[in-house]
Amino acid sequence: MKSKATIQFLGDWREFQHGMIERSGRLKVEYDMHRLPHCFTTWHGAGLGDITAYIRFHPRGEVVSGSVIAPVRNQESPPGIIIGHVPAPFETAVPDDAAQAEIWFHNFYQTSTRCDAWDSRFGSNYWFEIDGAPARAPMQPVAYRSGAITSPETVNVLEHSAVKVNVFPPLPEGGPRQGTDLQTMLKVTAWVRETTLGANAWIDVHAFDDGDKLIHSETLTLPYSGFGPVFHYEFSGKVYQGSTATPGSVQPRPDARKIQYRLYYDINYQVFTDGILHQLHLPEDADTSAHSAHSAHSAHSHKTPH
Repeated sequence: MKSKATIQFLGDWREFQHGMIERSGRLKVEYDMHRLPHCFTTWHGAGLGDITAYIRFHPRGEVVSGSVIAPVRNQESPPGIIIGHVPAPFETAVPDDAAQAEIWFHNFYQTSTRCDAWDSRFGSNYWFEIDGAPARAPMQPVAYRSGAITSPETVNVLEHSAVKVNVFPPLPEGGPRQGTDLQTMLKVTAWVRETTLGANAWIDVHAFDDGDKLIHSETLTLPYSGFGPVFHYEFSGKVYQGSTATPGSVQPRPDARKIQYRLYYDINYQVFTDGILHQLHLPEDADTSAHSAHSAHSAHSHKTPH
């Protein structure tokens, strides 16, 4: 059973930690809304505003985020307008290589005007030590490309997820599968500040087994996927072919358990990156082979602010 630690951010500006934050465990953040009451408003009769927690795990710098409040709705007219907010804990997995967790909070709303407020210990943020099992890191991580400029203000991961699926087709009558075809699928949506004709986004990807041994590497292009409030580039597809088996034939391959990648964006003959070595975990092949693509095990996913 995975350990779980809870950090409470109280309304009187004290913080309490319950339990040890452990690598490969869980971390829950509970937040008192009275710490950030500034950026809530009513717009056309509906209550607007949110408080988002950000957790940066060091040393890799991966950031995860999520709201620490939930809306209260007037149920007289489903789905009902928002009439208020209540605290709602945010919970996330702790990476197996993390040494420290850095936490801060953002309160905001956006109408015809915008309001922003921060709880960040005057810019120093809140820091917590991570213990437990020894930190794990592959011997051949995805290297930082020479000449690239770290600029998260230029390019950033908006959302990513990884799944391992058995895509071997089921029997027409719905019986048990007669084989396996294990594939690791990755989705990465990148935000960029600006784009021009000829701009190019890509990721350098590594796959590792349970012993953190490199079993696959490649570079994949992120096609331009449209624009709206922000410009998007996105990759969605297979990054590793695992074992296959049919009656009388087996082609074993190493069991992919971890995906790492780095994001790059080339614009106006200059390469930018967010500077983060992104990492996602995958279930064992044995936990996946009996499942279809429609019931795939989701390894990890998160949304990141741009």
